[in-house]
Amino acid sequence: MRSWAARVLSLLGCVLVVFTASVAVEARMHASEMRYLRDKARDMFYHGYQSYMEHAFPWDELKPLSCEGRRWDRRERGDLDDVLGGYALTLIDSLDMLAVLGDRDEFHRAVRLVIDNVSFDRDVTVSVFESTIRVIGGLISAHLIASPAHLGVLTADEYKGELLDLAVDMGNRLLPAFETPTQLPVHRVNLKRGMLKHAPAMTCPAAAGSLLVEFAYLSRLSGNPVFEEKAKRAVVGLWWRRSEINLLGSSIDVFSGEWLTSHVGIGAGLDSYFEYLLKYHLLSGDKSWFDMFLASYRAVETHINHDDFHIEVDMHHGRQAVRSRRVSALQAFWPGLQVLAGDVSRAMRSHDKLFLLWNQFGAMPELVDLLSNEDGTTTSGSVISWARTSPLRPELIESTYHLYQATRDHKYLKIGRKLLEDIERVSRVDCGYAAVGNIHTLAVEDRMDSYFLSETVKYLYLLFSEDPDVIVPAMPLPPTNSTPIQVDSEVKVPEDEEDVPALTPDDSAVPTCACRKNTTNQTLVESSLISTKPQWSRPLKTADVVFTTEGHVLMMDTALFTRNGSDSSSKQEVFACENGNALVTQQRRQLPTPTSTESLTSVLPIGVSVRLEDMHVLTLVGAPASFGKLLGRDGTHVDAPLLLSTEKVGDACSPLLDETGEMVRGRVVMVARGGCAFAEKALHVQAAGGRGVIIVNRHRKKPKKTDRRYVITDDKRGLGGHVTIPLLMISAEDASLLKRQVSAMRAAAEAAEGDDGQCLTEGTSLVVSLSAWLH
Repeated sequence: MRSWAARVLSLLGCVLVVFTASVAVEARMHASEMRYLRDKARDMFYHGYQSYMEHAFPWDELKPLSCEGRRWDRRERGDLDDVLGGYALTLIDSLDMLAVLGDRDEFHRAVRLVIDNVSFDRDVTVSVFESTIRVIGGLISAHLIASPAHLGVLTADEYKGELLDLAVDMGNRLLPAFETPTQLPVHRVNLKRGMLKHAPAMTCPAAAGSLLVEFAYLSRLSGNPVFEEKAKRAVVGLWWRRSEINLLGSSIDVFSGEWLTSHVGIGAGLDSYFEYLLKYHLLSGDKSWFDMFLASYRAVETHINHDDFHIEVDMHHGRQAVRSRRVSALQAFWPGLQVLAGDVSRAMRSHDKLFLLWNQFGAMPELVDLLSNEDGTTTSGSVISWARTSPLRPELIESTYHLYQATRDHKYLKIGRKLLEDIERVSRVDCGYAAVGNIHTLAVEDRMDSYFLSETVKYLYLLFSEDPDVIVPAMPLPPTNSTPIQVDSEVKVPEDEEDVPALTPDDSAVPTCACRKNTTNQTLVESSLISTKPQWSRPLKTADVVFTTEGHVLMMDTALFTRNGSDSSSKQEVFACENGNALVTQQRRQLPTPTSTESLTSVLPIGVSVRLEDMHVLTLVGAPASFGKLLGRDGTHVDAPLLLSTEKVGDACSPLLDETGEMVRGRVVMVARGGCAFAEKALHVQAAGGRGVIIVNRHRKKPKKTDRRYVITDDKRGLGGHVTIPLLMISAEDASLLKRQVSAMRAAAEAAEGDDGQCLTEGTSLVVSLSAWLH
């Protein structure tokens, strides 16, 4: 199957769509820090997952402050609990993430737990939408990963399609929701009794029109077309009721087909509707679905986009009738969808604006009112009083991941680092991760939605993945007792592992064995009777995956979808158009010009990333100087050995001569604050051949507001005009933390020296990278 990036036509006419090209960026995040952040994301998942399994399973979700399960039979939170059904929701939602982590043993165990413990024969009323995207999506994703007929992470002895059986059972129990005059599904059904009498008539386009991807897979895997047909009719039914400017309302009566609410945005109530128009086109190849998406996309960007934020307008009049200038946390998915559609430059601008909101609060507020400026631009205003929470949503992280995939710009790795560290700092508790209950104080509440493990942490982990082109890594499979294999009696296998060829060029990274062919003396034997190297599952790559709106990984299997509206046998891919003529071309896509609201020369906080040999130690944020070498958005950075101890140089208020000067040469130097002007310190280090200066503040405590900026300014003499190296300042608290961390790592390595460890002495290379914090 062709890469989805290659199959999507440009939305705006002549825009080159090539996502796989790597873009050179100078201020790159070091591989050691990427590994550290990837491992941190892995730890975040297991902390939440193991807390759920210990304190909440088989209940649906974990209450992280109470350290107990959230009961489906109590409905403590009203409509918010419609997602709960008593079917181990968090475990089902987490299955594919275990495979993404390469944890085959726990994936196998979790699959067996679901098979042995989950039943949908329950007298419980649930959300059709949430049950589809979380339960059916989770089961289908895990089935495709597990099944030997698809990715094959489990063997035929270990897995026999039980997850698919469960998904079909759930699908059948949701079908009564479509028994309405309009064929639009009601919002809720009872899993045992179907549609209830006097069922609420109101639903939204996202709930009614975002079932198509999961239901399409359900039909293709089960052979029952009814699921896909009903989901398609619902989407088309909504599309038929669009306004003359191709916008939908935010709520509709499923019995009469009348719009109940005519205002429209791209957040709650509509978000995944747009997403699934495009993704169903990617799966089916049917151009009519792309046409529907394209018309919707153009309508959104024409009538709802305002200064790269998306507001709420009337579905009939667009921006001529603005309903509210509110920004929803849910609309942070939009830049990721724009990337998928090929509109990367707009995605970057939209992402910049949304990230400003996160950076302002340290989390993403649910709803923010925008303020309009006289020049037509907008800035964030106040958080809506009844929407002060931030429930660990994945959308901004998801868009950050997709933008990094499209551009390979390390700016998005740095933004991801900020998002990860904020979640870890604010939300980590003893029993998992707690949602933010008050965006102003960052106080947490007793809530950890299942999507935190299925989406939020997954996108963080994939963002820092060692191989960004691999979603599920290859995993070793146990030998089976009944599979005959063909063996040559005179075969020779290379002794050197590096000389063993792969089975196929596409699987060149898979450590498997392909023996040289000998046509004589071939026999069939049971695999248990011979000694062989282990078999491996094949990796699942980004080009062969579509993510659901719940973040589940769906393998795009060519056997499931026959291509419609295009010639699937053609090897030509349309990447661009020129003067109305299609071209077949591949070339490096250049990054759009940065579109931040600040100029390129503005002073930015400095990221201080320290590594010991090839092991990441710590990343700190430093206050920049308004003089000296500026580390900005143009990628300017410094990578040099670090002189950690301030005792070596003191306050650097006098020339650094003799042995001290030799010690400073070629290094970034930490010096104590005080005794003389900042510029004097920098000039003395510069004269001795130093590469940069990190001043350690005397104040122990860091400011509470993480987004507060401090800037080191020049004195009245203007000495800073002669400084050509970077200068920044960190807190005494951070300096102490860094020294403790380095000492601890050296001690740990020294203790392990006798056990093949590496001794990290005082002479071991300590390296620091200085670059703009989020750029």
